[in-house]
Amino acid sequence: MHDRSTALCAAITTLLLALAGNACALDQAASDPGIVKAEQAFAGVADEFFDGFYFPTNPTTATQTGIHAYDSKLEDYSRAGVDRQVQALQGFDKRVTAIDPKALDETTRGDRDLVLNYIHGSLLTLQTIRPWEKNPDTYSSGITNCAFAIMERKFAPLPERLHALIEREKLMPAALQAARGNLKNPPHIYTEIALEQLPGLISFFRHDVPSVFSEVGEVELKKQFAASNGAVLKALGDYQTWLKTDILPNSDGDFRLGADTYRKKLLFDEMVDTPLDALIAIDMKNLQRNQAEFARVAKEIDPEKTPQQVLAELAADHPGPAKLLDAFRATFDGLTRFIREKRIITIPSDVRPILEETPPFMRATTFASMDNQDPMKPSRRKLTSTSPCPTRNGTRRARTNSWPSSIIR
Repeated sequence: MHDRSTALCAAITTLLLALAGNACALDQAASDPGIVKAEQAFAGVADEFFDGFYFPTNPTTATQTGIHAYDSKLEDYSRAGVDRQVQALQGFDKRVTAIDPKALDETTRGDRDLVLNYIHGSLLTLQTIRPWEKNPDTYSSGITNCAFAIMERKFAPLPERLHALIEREKLMPAALQAARGNLKNPPHIYTEIALEQLPGLISFFRHDVPSVFSEVGEVELKKQFAASNGAVLKALGDYQTWLKTDILPNSDGDFRLGADTYRKKLLFDEMVDTPLDALIAIDMKNLQRNQAEFARVAKEIDPEKTPQQVLAELAADHPGPAKLLDAFRATFDGLTRFIREKRIITIPSDVRPILEETPPFMRATTFASMDNQDPMKPSRRKLTSTSPCPTRNGTRRARTNSWPSSIIR
C-alpha cells in the first residue's frame, strides 16, 4: 500500500533493471550447469513475482516505474485484497527461499536478498503493523497519489491519460468505503494527520486535476471525467465527515511499533541488523558531537547569545511561503558553482533537479522528497519537492530537498 511503496520503489526498480541483464550473467556462468539452473530458476520466479504480483498489486508504482499495463487500475484496499496479498507473498516466500543462494552468483544472491526482504517487509506491514487497519490516511492519500502518478507522468497524450484517470477514479469511492470496514481504533495522531491532509486532497481533485486536463477537447471524455471526479470529491467529503465525527473521538490506538517489530522493519527495509541499543548509542554520540559543534559555531555567530537563541534567529531567517520556491531556485546556480569550485562532490551532468511544491497527499509527513522520473527513460530529470506547509501548531514549515544522490558520483 501507499505506506511502503515510496520507500521500496527505488530498490525494487533497481532489482528490475538488474534482472534485465540476467541473460548476460547466464552466459558468463554457462560453464557451470548448476549455476545456470539456479539462475534460471530465480529468473523465472522473479519474472512471475513482478509480472504476476508486484506490478498488478501496485498499479501506482507500475505507472511511476514506466509499466503502463495497469494505468486504469487502483490498489485493492479491501480486506479480501489484503488477504490475497498475504497469501501471494507467502507463496513467493516459499519459492524464493527454496532457491539455494550458494548456487547463485554474487549479483543474483543480492537480487534474491532484495526480493526476500521486500516479501518479508510487506508481510510484516500487512500482518503486524497493519496500516490498512490503523491509518486513515492510507486510503485518502493513497488514492490521491494514484491520480497524481497519471498527472505528472507524461507517458501518453492527455486524452489517453485522462481515460486512464477516469477508470482509476471510478474505483476510488469503493476504496474509501473499504476504509470504513477496515479501520479499527486508529492512533489519534494518525486520524489527525488524515484530517489535516484532506482539505488539500479535496482541493487537489477540485482544482489541480481538472487544470491539468483542461486542454482535452473530447466532449464525451470530459463529461465522463466530470462524473468520475465529482464522485471522488463527494466520497472524500463524506470520508472527511466520517473521520471527524465517528473516528476521531474514538481514536485511541497505539502508534508505537515495539522493539521487536522495529528491529525486523530495519532488517527487512534497510538491511540493518545492528542491535537497537548499539544504534541508540551511535545516535547519541553523533547527537552530542553535533550539539558541541553547533554550540561552537553559534558562539562565533554571536558570543552574547545562547545556541538556542542563535538557532531561533536562523530559523526565522527564510523567505515567506509564497516566495520559497523562487528564492531556492535563485540560489541554485550559486550552490552548484560553489560545489564544483570547492570540489566537494562531482556533479556529472548539467541537468538540474526540478523544484516543485510537495503534492498535498505528502505534506503532513514529508520533510524532504525526491521523485525519480520514469526509470525506463533514465535521461529524464529528477523531481525534488518543496512546499510551504502549515503545521498543527499554526506555524509554517518550508520543505526542501538536496540534489538527488542517485546522480551524484
